[in-house]
Amino acid sequence: MMKRKLFFGTALSVLLFACTEANNEETKTEEQVDEVQICTYNYQPETTVINWTAFKTTAKKGVSGKFDNFDVLVPNNGNEFMIQSLNSATITIPVNSVNSDNPERDKKIDSLFFGAMEHTEIISVLIKSITETNAVVEITMNGKSVDYEGQITVENQTVIFNATINLDDFEAQPAVESLNTACKELHTGEDGVSKLWSEVDIKVETTLKQNCN
Repeated sequence: MMKRKLFFGTALSVLLFACTEANNEETKTEEQVDEVQICTYNYQPETTVINWTAFKTTAKKGVSGKFDNFDVLVPNNGNEFMIQSLNSATITIPVNSVNSDNPERDKKIDSLFFGAMEHTEIISVLIKSITETNAVVEITMNGKSVDYEGQITVENQTVIFNATINLDDFEAQPAVESLNTACKELHTGEDGVSKLWSEVDIKVETTLKQNCN
């Protein structure tokens, strides 16, 4: 009889211990679930910069600038995946906001370059696809829409896009010649040749805001 009581007591202890362990594991699991954060990423207009670099002389000397004004529409704003929050975003850039830190040059770029194009009061950009390494954007200028693939660099929440466009793709050679003629001396190198290149480097940078809860 004593053996049965001892056996029963031992079994009961084991059962209670096992139940306690199971409850503890369940509590830990619930606590771990509670600790998981869901983060979304939001576009911040004030962090966005659109830079460009054109090239003059046969030595291909760079002339850099930016656009001071632009509007960005981000349909995927607040996406759970940072880079995808910029997918399908559109950018509208008024060309009269060009800024090369030279007001006289900016007037010539606006009137003699963009002014020589058709329907180019604004440049339109659509992000057609984007990953953490590259993006395809559609640029509309001079009545032409052209796709370009560029490189994506991600640094924390900052996304940087670099690409080179060719103005010949937009049939904008008359605009290039118009500006080059007006700035002939400034575009002339040591070899005595005046040249404005059709290639333009583009760099767009923006920092997304991370919201976790």
